[in-house]
Amino acid sequence: MANTVTLLNDHLGQNNPRVVGHEYCVDADVDITSYTAGGEVVTAATLGLSSISAVVITGMSSAAVSAGYAALPFFPEVDTSGAYASSSTFQLVVTSASGTDPVGDIRVRVWGTI
Repeated sequence: MANTVTLLNDHLGQNNPRVVGHEYCVDADVDITSYTAGGEVVTAATLGLSSISAVVITGMSSAAVSAGYAALPFFPEVDTSGAYASSSTFQLVVTSASGTDPVGDIRVRVWGTI
């Protein structure tokens, strides 16, 4: 696994998780520099959270687009029950990326608890 997670600033310049209803929400950039077969694991701890309840991909870098990944299924993986890898991790999967492909930056919004 080779990725770097960077928390993104909101309109107030804050990059820590913020409360939304009964959970916290954080925006982050996951830079996948070397794809791992089966998916890139992102932990709640790298996002300032202790658990994860929902993940949405909100964008991708031009590097991901120019490499052809924008046209491919790219998603946070769930099992048959709809659950993520665990309550404290999720996997970003690119269906046709192989071994060490540099996929680029993927922007995500993640909800969970701190």
